[in-house]
Amino acid sequence: MQAIILAAGLGTRLKPLTDTMPKAMAKCAGKPLIDHAIDYLISQGADHIIVNVHHFGKLLRDYLLKNNYPVHIEVSDETTELKDTGGALVHALPLMKDESDILIFNTDILTDLNLKDLYRIHQNSQNDATLIVQDRESSRKLAFSENGLLSGWINQNTGERKADDGPDKKLLAFSGIHLLNLKLIRAFQKTYGSRPFSIISAYLEVMHAFKIGYLKAPKDIMWLETGNPQRLENAGKFMKNRNLK
Repeated sequence: MQAIILAAGLGTRLKPLTDTMPKAMAKCAGKPLIDHAIDYLISQGADHIIVNVHHFGKLLRDYLLKNNYPVHIEVSDETTELKDTGGALVHALPLMKDESDILIFNTDILTDLNLKDLYRIHQNSQNDATLIVQDRESSRKLAFSENGLLSGWINQNTGERKADDGPDKKLLAFSGIHLLNLKLIRAFQKTYGSRPFSIISAYLEVMHAFKIGYLKAPKDIMWLETGNPQRLENAGKFMKNRNLK
């Protein structure tokens, strides 16, 4: 299994930590977030990992290259232009192995979700992309039709809507983890070229031409977000207590 860790963001919600470092190098329970992500993906069967860099990109690149990870780590350099969540995949396409699928993972997530099973289900489903979703509180929800395919998006706070999100649709929160076929990334490359673009916006643009499905994460998994200092601190306490048990 190959994977890409999205680690290029500016980390504005993690200030002041990110005034001097990329968010991926912020420590949780004494360990940089990027190492939590890499170790987790390796435990789930990843044998080829790409990390995109932008904010303090050289610092993160040097850190990754000097560490002796048990799998090959590639660095997708976005220091000259931040490519956003979709453009990052197109930019990293030359670094991807010639396999059918790739897993996308956000560096600010800590979880024990079983990705091996989800990867297998995705490949058997013949979906072009499979989004890992949760039935949790969130102002922004993706809508899925009765056949399990993406049909729209809604911001429940502002009322903003994209495409079809009628009352008969399932509304679920995106987890930031997804699996997609490389042919879909190549299709995005033809549409967007090298410019930055949001992956969710791109999914909504192609949802009638490609199969964009979902898998719901179990409710009993560990799920920690580290996007701001308080959440990072809380996650660190949880991880330390977990490791002591």
